This record gives sequence, structure tokens and C-alpha cells, in this order.
Amino acid sequence: MNAYTMKNKKQAKNSIKKLSILIPAYNESKTIVGILEKIIRVDLPETIKKEIIIIDDCSTDHTDEKVAQVMKSHSEMYIKYIRLKENRGKGYAIRTGITNATGEIIIVQDADLEYDPNDYSILLQPILSGKYKIVYGSRLLNRNNKYSYHSFYWGGRLISLITSLLFSCKITDEPTCYKMFDASVLKSIPLTYDRFGFCPEITAKARRCGYTIKEVPINYYPRSKQEGKKIKWCDGVEAICILFKFRFHNKWQPMQYRNMRKANTAYQSRPVTNRRRLLKNVSFLILAALLVFYAFSKQPGYHWVYFNLLRGNMETIKKYPKLTFEQKMQMKLGTSYEYLLYLKQATPENAVILYPDSKDFREKGSPFTQNIDNKIYATRFLYPRKLILESERKTGKYKNEITHVAIVNGKGTEKLPYPVDTKFQHGVLPLKPQTK
Repeated sequence: MNAYTMKNKKQAKNSIKKLSILIPAYNESKTIVGILEKIIRVDLPETIKKEIIIIDDCSTDHTDEKVAQVMKSHSEMYIKYIRLKENRGKGYAIRTGITNATGEIIIVQDADLEYDPNDYSILLQPILSGKYKIVYGSRLLNRNNKYSYHSFYWGGRLISLITSLLFSCKITDEPTCYKMFDASVLKSIPLTYDRFGFCPEITAKARRCGYTIKEVPINYYPRSKQEGKKIKWCDGVEAICILFKFRFHNKWQPMQYRNMRKANTAYQSRPVTNRRRLLKNVSFLILAALLVFYAFSKQPGYHWVYFNLLRGNMETIKKYPKLTFEQKMQMKLGTSYEYLLYLKQATPENAVILYPDSKDFREKGSPFTQNIDNKIYATRFLYPRKLILESERKTGKYKNEITHVAIVNGKGTEKLPYPVDTKFQHGVLPLKPQTK
């Protein structure tokens, strides 16, 4: 470590006296006390004090009462409670907290118990070293962490990959809650999104301003939707749109950063301006998207169904390694597999099949136990055949092209224009009677 680095480190430590902890909360009465108690008990390095700011996003439960109890029992702590007049979203609550923060460092903390405040010390170290202004806590870097839903895990990985490609950096966990900033940096970046768009917006704008984002491993204890998890798949789509928007949109940048870019002035790290690298990354992203599209639209659905339907109970099948794939499918799915296989063998590849509704599969005494009533599963298995449900007959893309009707538990025969034996329980029949 040279003398210059040691001087920067010493200056950084001396200048940091307070950590502002922003806690946006909406209907978190069950967990707000627990997280506040954890924050109060946590020890910070050096002599850094804590400033706790709770921004209540117009909660309709007893969040305010719970916060008041904590403030009363810990009067020695600096705890500020702000209640918004209307529900505006996490991003707006964070912006409100930023304007009220007086610490030299700011961190965002969710009001649930998914993230551990004991990780503050780990997050502080890169900033105290004087090398970084922004630090993210990565759940992916800690291999002991678990996830409540695979969709959230892979969605986060996808967003992180897109971030890395667009901004020529390595980000493993862009959607993480734990984002720690030098306060002067965070307050200099204009933010506009009200809901969960805060995360991709601040990441994109920080990278466009040239700041390096340091990641450190943190602990993660996920909760379920029943326990109050609020983020949805549409928020992931919005995040990707925001990343693309601010990668190619410059008007939001403060004048100081625009002047730096024009003068090629170095500020912490080189701005992302390498067009060749960007072109390479975007090309790779397009290629990856095409491969995913090909895998889901051109390949047979056997393996797709295999990994999604058979994943839950494979111990018995593993005892018979010499079985063929079809035999394993037969062992696990039983009647459900036979039914799908029959539909595949009894119809041409260009068939458009009117598929039974879920209630038809679940008739009392029905032999079907797997999720073949799910249109997505069946579509992947029967590809390239097309499926259409009764509810889609008036508006579906193939409403006028139906060639066959699938029969299950005797349901569906009434949709045919010709009489069918009542003993016919399961199968598929052409919509128009075949002429001899």
C-alpha cells in the first residue's frame, strides 16, 4: 500500500462519522420491530454512528404504532419516522429518505428480515478504504444462501447479466436490497422512478456517471409471498426496460458529468463509452435471446416437461438407471403421460387441438394426477401442434383453425358436430367426421 492510498484511506475514515439507514416500509408491522432491534444492536466499525430513517409509504396496518414503541424504548438512538400522505412506492420513499439523510454514507434496508444488518461492517470496508464510492451486497457471492422461488433467482440472474453486458462491468446481484453509497454521490444522481425501479435506475445512472460498483458477499434469508413478499414478475420486466433506457439516454445526466465526458476527464473510473465493447455485448445478448427462443419454440417438449414435472419425485426412478427416457416418463406420470403421448400419436403435426379445461381433468375419480391441465406443459409436449382452450375460442389466434377436440373424463364430446359413444372417456377426435 503506497503513501497516497494510505492517505486516502485515512481521510475517508476521518470524514465518515454517520451511517444513514433508509428503511422504506409498507404494511410491515410483523417485521418492523425485529429489523429495528437488529439495526440498533449491530456494531459499526470505527466510531461511526447510526441514523435510522423509516419512511412509511402510507401503511394501512399498525406499522406506525410498532415504530413508535421502538422509538420510545430506544430514546437514545436517532430514529426519524416519516409517514407519506399517499402510497407512492419504494423508489419514492427512498428519495424522501435521501433528502432527509445527514450521514456521509447511505444504505437502503428493507423493513423485512431477509437481509442481516450485521453485514453493514462488510459493506462499509470498501468505502472506508477510500477506493470505492458504491458497494452492493451480493447474495450470489455467498453460496450458503437459499432462495424462496426459482423464478426470483433466475430473474435476478438475468437482470444482473443484462446489466453486466450493457454497462461493461461484472455485477452478480443487481436487484439486491443492500446498496451502500457515499452520500454525496447518491445525492448528485437524479432519480425519478417511484416503485421498484429505484434499483435498476441507480445502477444504470451510477455506471453511466463512471462509478465502479464493488460487490461483497452478504447473508440472505428469503420470505414467501404469504409472508409479505411484494415484488412481481412485471417488476423484473420494468427493470430490464429501465436498464436499456438509461444505457442509451443521456439527457438525465447532471451538467457536471456531461462536461467531464466532453473533456475526457477521469473521475473515479472511466465512463462507459467503448462502442466496440458495447456492440459486442449487445450482439451477445441478442444471440442469447435467439438461443432461448429456439430452445423453447423449436425443440420437442419431452425434456421441458421432464425437468418441470418430474423434478419433485425422482428417487424411485434413480434406482433404475437402465430405463429409457420414455420408461421413466411412464413410471412417473402414468396415465397422464399415456394421454399426452396418445394425443401426439393420434394427430398430425399441423393439428390445432381444442384442449380440455382444468376442471375437466379434475373430475371426481379422474385418473390424472399431474399438471397436464396446464396449457403450457401440454403445448411444449405436443409441439408443433397448437392448443386452444374453450375460453379462447372467441378471441384465440387459432379460433377458426381447430381440427381436433381432446376428450377427457367424457368431457368435450358435446363440442363435436356428430354423435359420440358415451363410453368414450379419453382421447382425441377430429372436429369434422372423417369420410370413408
